[in-house]
Amino acid sequence: MKINNKIFALLFIPLVLASCNDWLDIVQEGTIPTEEIDFTDVDQMYAPVSGVYAMARERMTQWEIWPLLNVRGDDVTKGGATDADQGGYLDVEHFNYDAAKGFWALNNSWIAFYKIVFATYNNQILLDNFREHLTTDAQKELANQYEAEIIFHRALAYFFISNLWGDVPLIDPNDINNGSLYRSKLSTVRSLIHKELDYCIEHLPTEQNEHYGAVTKWTAMTLKAKLALLEGNYQLVESLTDDIIKNANLELFTDFYNLFKIPGKLAKESLYEFQFTDFGAGDGQQVYGDAWFQHQGPRNNPAPISGWGFMLLQSGFLNFLTDRNDTIRWNVAVLESGTTTLSGDEIALFDPSYMDIKAYYNGKAYLPKNQMTEGRNQYGSNNNIRLLRYADVLLMNAEVKVRNGGDAATPLNEVRARAGLDPIASPTLDDILNERRAEFSCEWGDRYYDLVRTDQAASVLPGFVKGKHEFLPIPLAQEDLNPKLTEPAIE
Repeated sequence: MKINNKIFALLFIPLVLASCNDWLDIVQEGTIPTEEIDFTDVDQMYAPVSGVYAMARERMTQWEIWPLLNVRGDDVTKGGATDADQGGYLDVEHFNYDAAKGFWALNNSWIAFYKIVFATYNNQILLDNFREHLTTDAQKELANQYEAEIIFHRALAYFFISNLWGDVPLIDPNDINNGSLYRSKLSTVRSLIHKELDYCIEHLPTEQNEHYGAVTKWTAMTLKAKLALLEGNYQLVESLTDDIIKNANLELFTDFYNLFKIPGKLAKESLYEFQFTDFGAGDGQQVYGDAWFQHQGPRNNPAPISGWGFMLLQSGFLNFLTDRNDTIRWNVAVLESGTTTLSGDEIALFDPSYMDIKAYYNGKAYLPKNQMTEGRNQYGSNNNIRLLRYADVLLMNAEVKVRNGGDAATPLNEVRARAGLDPIASPTLDDILNERRAEFSCEWGDRYYDLVRTDQAASVLPGFVKGKHEFLPIPLAQEDLNPKLTEPAIE
């Protein structure tokens, strides 16, 4: 099946996706694609799944997405060489949405997420071609698992699309060539995500032994819990997180300083991360997170600890950590310019004229030179990008236990102990939300969404107006291509 030109009405640039007869469109991890797929060879059945992992890894780590997710919170500002450097992010940060509609990063991010959606539908078609040749129940169940791995990434893409834009188009799998779609209401989009995740929970394994680091039942349950938390469905959050805590055999990575560095790759805390590798070699081919790391790297610093100087931490967040005596988290979350890190890397002073403090970078993107493969010279080379982790499960569970009544102290204090903080015997909701602020700084927009869902955004974020600024504007380029996007959303 080929995507025809109608797709341009939804996506600003053409897609390169898998077709039923052209293996070259699949980006299979760590292999060189052949020209044709033998659908009778069950050993090749994972190829469409691998292609979706690769698509999600490539698109969701496009650097321009990261500031869009995070700058509306109160922990970071965009940074850069000057105030005008990628100034569109300031429009987003200050909720000047009329000016942001034409910002290139807004449009690129829309395209990136929808590419994942289309890839999942197309690669399901490939998987169905294998199904025609399966003969045993074990093979058919494996196909169901593989389909669930594909579907998870569609749910993940829609999760971020709907969190960013609210009412958005849903692609009709029975008419995938029709790109001129109306927006669906947020509640409809979220209902679809829940339905997709329910299929994943039913068919995904509790462990991934052959493809270590691939999504599991617990991954899908965690994403479903995050969605339910946004919806205020605290009973569902409690049920899901209780199950994960009791049965998933997960644990926090005790060496918090190294959680986001090489020793923390695929730790037992990880529920999903985008995997990258330099294959243990100092040169040659690598799968690299590229500008996702580089745009957050220290400005004016020599390679390999160098970058563009974006994603600077705000003084309010720094003071928040200091007032809490949150030293362990500071050493993880904060990369201070003009100092030497605990790993021995000197970070040049960057004192931007547009800020009242020197530069403090996102420390979760920092990879020490002494952990890099000798010969590699790119910031963050060989490191993964973490997406979902067990600490979130624990703090979601603690929050809903406060709301619903129950033992909130145990899950909360497990997280606090890893950060070297004293236990809280009878935590309040504010205690939980403050812990989330400290734990998840600059991670996938969590701080902003926490402020919005708890109705604190208007009092904390300058310029935010309730009922007006929860969601970004639809990119102007997409409205020009598909005027139906300007019309009211449908059920």
